[in-house]
Amino acid sequence: MFFVTTIIIIIIILAALSAAPLLLEGQASAQSIPLPPPSPGSNEGGEEKKAPNDSDPPQIEILTTELREGKNVFKVRIIDESSLHTREVKYVYDGQLRTDGLFRDQNNVYKALIDMHPPSRIVVVTAGDANGNIDSVHKEYEVSALQDLFSQIIDMLSQIPRHIQNLFGGG
Repeated sequence: MFFVTTIIIIIIILAALSAAPLLLEGQASAQSIPLPPPSPGSNEGGEEKKAPNDSDPPQIEILTTELREGKNVFKVRIIDESSLHTREVKYVYDGQLRTDGLFRDQNNVYKALIDMHPPSRIVVVTAGDANGNIDSVHKEYEVSALQDLFSQIIDMLSQIPRHIQNLFGGG
């Protein structure tokens, strides 16, 4: 009986995995030619804003609470009265210091895709505005190990209802 139940569960998982691209296909075809993201040093708002009495550096708040081994979306909130000229995240990757640009998401939130592997554990965020005010903030993380394959499959399957809800305009 256990063997039959295991086979049925595996078939359901494989069916869900093969159906996931079909469910997400409608979302992916909404824009036929992807637009490249703006460069980290560019002013995405179009015109540069220099607040005349802005002598304070940008306020940086790191929003990411945990990092796992491998690729992670790293999020920060950066607030300043002037336009931002520098937005970057630094960390050690394969024994070398790596710098990635932070790209604007919404509501002063910026994101970067970073690739963390132990023993790396410190991330430094630097932001500078049009008036030359610069600040850096760092955070130390416990980089958690990769999950086993079964846990990754279960996590992915648990995300399917959220993807379906997003596809059909749910929240």
